[in-house]
Amino acid sequence: MDEEVLAKLKEILGEYYPNYMIIVLDESGEVQSDYTTISVARMLMREAALEFKDDSVEVVWDDEDEIE
Repeated sequence: MDEEVLAKLKEILGEYYPNYMIIVLDESGEVQSDYTTISVARMLMREAALEFKDDSVEVVWDDEDEIE
């Protein structure tokens, strides 16, 4: 993860939210993350997993590289 970009994201998120988790997938397929605390990260991951299990949640993937 680019440290300069990560610092800016943390600054912006920290201004509005006391707890957050940033998860990215880089070009080589490696998942990287950063979070305020490990307990917050675990809770946010659990909550996200529950939302994605809900059939009423629709995920729309937008592939910018796709030619229309």
